[in-house]
This record gives sequence, C-alpha cells and structure tokens, in this order.
Amino acid sequence: MVTQQQVQAQIGQWSLQEKVGQLFILAFPGKDAEIAEAMIRDYNLGGCYLSQDNAETFDEAERLNRTLQQILNKNQRLPLLSGVDQEGAWGVLVGESTTGPGNLALGVAEQTQSTAAMYEVFGNEMRSAGFNCILGPCCDVNLNPASPIIDTRSFGDMPDKVSAHAAAAVKGLAHSSIISCAKHFPGHGDTHGDTHRDIPRVDKSFEELKENDLAPFQAAIDAGVDLIMTSHILYPQIDPNAPATLSRAILQHVLRDTMGFEGIIISDSMNMGAIQNHYTPVDAAVQAMKAGITMIMLSEEHYDHSDAYLDKQLAMIHGLVSAVEEGSLDEKIIDEALERVVRFKLEKLVPMSLYEPLNIAANTRVARNAALGGVTWIRGGVDLKEKKIYLLNATPHQSYHNLMNPVVLGRTKLLELLMS
Repeated sequence: MVTQQQVQAQIGQWSLQEKVGQLFILAFPGKDAEIAEAMIRDYNLGGCYLSQDNAETFDEAERLNRTLQQILNKNQRLPLLSGVDQEGAWGVLVGESTTGPGNLALGVAEQTQSTAAMYEVFGNEMRSAGFNCILGPCCDVNLNPASPIIDTRSFGDMPDKVSAHAAAAVKGLAHSSIISCAKHFPGHGDTHGDTHRDIPRVDKSFEELKENDLAPFQAAIDAGVDLIMTSHILYPQIDPNAPATLSRAILQHVLRDTMGFEGIIISDSMNMGAIQNHYTPVDAAVQAMKAGITMIMLSEEHYDHSDAYLDKQLAMIHGLVSAVEEGSLDEKIIDEALERVVRFKLEKLVPMSLYEPLNIAANTRVARNAALGGVTWIRGGVDLKEKKIYLLNATPHQSYHNLMNPVVLGRTKLLELLMS
C-alpha cells in the first residue's frame, strides 16, 4: 500500500514547473522517442498520447516505449501514462493488432462475455507493445443517430445495454492488467456537433442525463474504471456557462460527489476546436484545473506535423506556472491533483508488467467469435439449392458519411477524397 509519506516525498523533489508538467498528457510527431526527451527532462511530463503516427507495428511500438523508459530512468522520472485509442472502431498498430468487430457490433449481443474477452485482448496486446493505458471504453449512448462523431464507437442506442457492455469492457481491461478510461463524460452520443470543431449543446436536465447518458459511466465506475475522460460539451441545465471539461458543477458535483468517482479525470484534447475557438489556451487550462481536471491532454494538432507543435504544448505548461506565480491559480489545486496522479502511478503503473509474449492466433479466434456474435438475421435467407444468398442493406446511402466520419476524424484526407 502506497503511503501519504511516499507520495509527498516524490512531490517534494519537484519544482513548480515539474509539478505542473506532471499534470500534462502531450503528443509528439513521428517515431523518434527522443523528440520527447526535453519534455521529460525539463518539464517532468506526466503522460503521452500515442497513435499510429508514432508506431505502426508491434516492433516499432516496443522500440518507442523502451526508449521512452530509458529517458525516464536517466532522468529519475515516474512512468508516463502512455495512452492509446485501441477501441475497435479506432485502433493503433493497425494491420498487426487485433481490433475485433468494434463496439457497435459487440453491443448487438445480449451477452457481454465477448466484449470482456475482446477488451482483454486489447489490453494484453497493448501491454505487450509497452503501452499502459487504453483510452476506452467509449461509454456514449447513440441517442442521436445524426451525431457526427460517435456512431460505431458506441455499444448502441439503449442505455442499459451500453451500461452492461461498458462494465464488461472495464472488467476485461482490468483482467489484462492495463489502465482503462471511460469517455466522453458526461456523454457525447446525443449531440448534433463535433467537439473537434465547436462546442455542441445538449439541453437536458440532470434527471434525463442520469437515466440515459450517465448510466454507462456509472456502470464503468462501479466496475472499477481507472480514468474518466471529459467532453467539451455544454449542458446548460447543469452549467449554462462552461462545457463539461471546464465545469466544476459537472466534474465535482456530478462526477465526484454524486457518482462517487475517485480516480483520475483527464480532459479530452484541449487542442480541439471546441476549446481553441472559444478560449485562450492558458485560460482554458486554468479553468480546467479549477473545475477539477486532474490531467490535461493535448493530442490533436500533431497530425499536421507542425514544427511549432511542441512549442505550443510547452507554452500551456508555462502559462499554468505563471498563473500560479501570479496568484490566479491556487497552488493547492496543483498539489491536490498531483497527489492523485503520483499515488495512482506508484500503485498501478510502477508494478505493471510490459512486453509480455502474445498468442495472436488465439486473439484472432476471440475476435472472430465476437464478430460472429454480432451477425443478426433481419429477414431474407439462404437458398442452398439455388446457391443464392439474399442480403438486406439497411443503411441508406446518405448515412455513409456518418459511418465514415468517426474512423477518419480529420487525420487523413480520405473522407474528402471519397466524397468528392
């Protein structure tokens, strides 16, 4: 059991800049881990968001993560929270990893065993590559079929079913001894907008949210989820002024006090349009910390491979340091967040076993069985005598854009090319 004395001994070694840096999850372009060395050495970086841009194969991922660990050891740093979007519909190490049928197909089955098994596969494969956190499961309920961003990432459109599968996913990840993260709190499935572009608005009462959107998050909390990621969505009946990431009413009163979550709260990327188009970076970071965010994530802009990307990230760290020094942000808020982060890392990340061997053939069988469980006969059939198979396509052509959009997420120009 990690003691308060151990936690304070760790924090007491750090300067203000190092304390603030430990509360950031940043991204970097390319496959060279040494790009992150200055962030680790000078700023005591808390975590990294890693993607297909950073590693395309298991060998590349292991090489990247082992190099990061060497840099951490050299600078006597705690482990990074190394998070990846391995959630079926979205994935990393694609081409080699076992992504399975995706959440929407998993959610078709009345039983949740396949979901737990599939997420255990996700966890085992990512740990074998050196990652320690899966930024999933997605706990959003597809309440709005026109939502432009969740779609196949959700387990479905019924809160009770999504809740059951979300809990199963958390338990599957726990069984694989990796960190889980429920997202996008308090729910991104009933929006008409995409937070990568602007702030969507969901005009629901707390009781409506509790019955529908919040239910899967409560199930994930009850199942022992480690992290919860916020959404940049405005819920005016709860907080008329600030989106969830920046709302104390939502993060403290709803998530902490009412729902009983005691783990790490991380923001969705603060580089997304919902934040950047309405707040200065430093103001957003200060407001997020005051609202109750534990760790701030910036993970979008690196897809443009901008040379200034790292400088933009570090400028936000400097801005938070200045806010503390100038008195606009109480250092106590930083220290309280640090206590959660350091205790979490000492208890869960330090002892985690990485780079264990895999049985890809067995994982493929799990994925195949999960996919078969998602096949549903609606009508029609098979005429074996005439060797004809009758199929029903229930997806209207105008919905193809929605189905494609979550996969692309602006990371490539594929969708634009397909729709031109």
